[in-house]
Amino acid sequence: MSWEVDLDGQGGGDDGEGAGGLPGFLADPRGVLKRRWRWMVPIVLVGLVLTGVYLKRRQDVYTARATVLIASQRISGALIPIAETDQLEKVSAIVGELLSRRNLTALIEKHGLYPPTDKGEELPLDKKVGIMRAVTRIAIDDSNTANMNRESTATVFEIFYTSLDPQKAADVANDLARGFTDAHLDMRNKQARLTTEFLRRERDRTAQELAQLESEITQFKQTHRGELPSELVMNLGRLDRLQSQRQSLALQIAEAESRLATLAASGTDVDPDSPEALLRSLQNRYKEQRAIYTEDHPNVVSLANRIANLQAEIARRGGTDGPTVSTNAASAARLTLEELRRQLAETVAEYDGLDRRVGLVPQVQEELAAMEGRAEVLRESHREFMRKVQQAELAEAVESAQQGERATVLDPAVPPSRAESSPFKMLAVMIVGSFGAAISFAILLELIDPVVVGIGDIEQKYRLPVLGSVAPLQ
Repeated sequence: MSWEVDLDGQGGGDDGEGAGGLPGFLADPRGVLKRRWRWMVPIVLVGLVLTGVYLKRRQDVYTARATVLIASQRISGALIPIAETDQLEKVSAIVGELLSRRNLTALIEKHGLYPPTDKGEELPLDKKVGIMRAVTRIAIDDSNTANMNRESTATVFEIFYTSLDPQKAADVANDLARGFTDAHLDMRNKQARLTTEFLRRERDRTAQELAQLESEITQFKQTHRGELPSELVMNLGRLDRLQSQRQSLALQIAEAESRLATLAASGTDVDPDSPEALLRSLQNRYKEQRAIYTEDHPNVVSLANRIANLQAEIARRGGTDGPTVSTNAASAARLTLEELRRQLAETVAEYDGLDRRVGLVPQVQEELAAMEGRAEVLRESHREFMRKVQQAELAEAVESAQQGERATVLDPAVPPSRAESSPFKMLAVMIVGSFGAAISFAILLELIDPVVVGIGDIEQKYRLPVLGSVAPLQ
């Protein structure tokens, strides 16, 4: 590092260091120019040359602007509930469709954008699409949106396109605006159509499930007939009646058996001329003789033989000719007893079966309630889907008639009369930048190769007091 003493005396005399501890050369700008002009002039010249080259090769670019208005019709949501999506999500989908490769390729071919250079070099299609996406911008117009009523659902979007040709810039911007409105309409119609189709499928599915479940409920009721909760009261009443009937039949049977026993004791339960009556008489006589004589007595033996022969005859007749005819009273008593016993058996069987079915009612009721609960949920879902399908069909009709939310071109783009940036402004900026670069380089040199411009620098460097100074040489 070398040190040079400024003999011109422009550094401020004894106050070589500026206020606040700044470097001393900042207080001597003229000295800096005198010392560093050899470096500053080439930098300024190079900057001016680059400025001229840039201005010569520079091409004016033009940005066209079109605005699109998205507004909803004043239709009561209670009358026609239309499914709405988030505004940002909806616009993002539209922009994605608008800036898709397919759409931009069609615009490039239509307007002949990015033609081959003078040397015949042509950009690849993907490169052209990338450039077009970079120079296309879609944003919300805050100025127009802010002027609208707060309750308004309208939104204004700006579509910008930049090109070297002002007419092409306007044409492409207008095509993008029309594509924005077309994409918005297609998306709305597609959304309404898909919503309707989805709701119809859900309606048909719930109707099919409901029909199947109702068929299962009908089959369940037929299978468990007599065990249903709706029949419980009737079954309980019938059980009471069967219980009373069973008790009544038991009493009647007891009376019939008593009456038949009475007939048998009096001997009037059979025909007096029948072998059964003779057999009963012999048996009574046998009992009387047996009470008097022993078994070997001739009377007892004779009666026993006659009884055995008669029983054999009765058994033989019973096997061939059928039962012996009884008297009318005894026969009627037996028939009545048999009928009462048959009725009692039927009553007991019916009572037991009905009692078993009544015991199954809680289980059947639980299963039936679960099935009917699912059926009710399906009915409610089916009714809801039917209502939504009607609303969706109405909304689809509204969208088809363009009576819902609509996107229209508010202000078509016109060819811009002025370029994106003024050449005079760029000239001024580049000239100022050239001088700024020269000054910055001079300051850098002052920091790298400093000079002594005053007494303060000497005292700061060597930490010694200055005893005197020489006046500037003229």
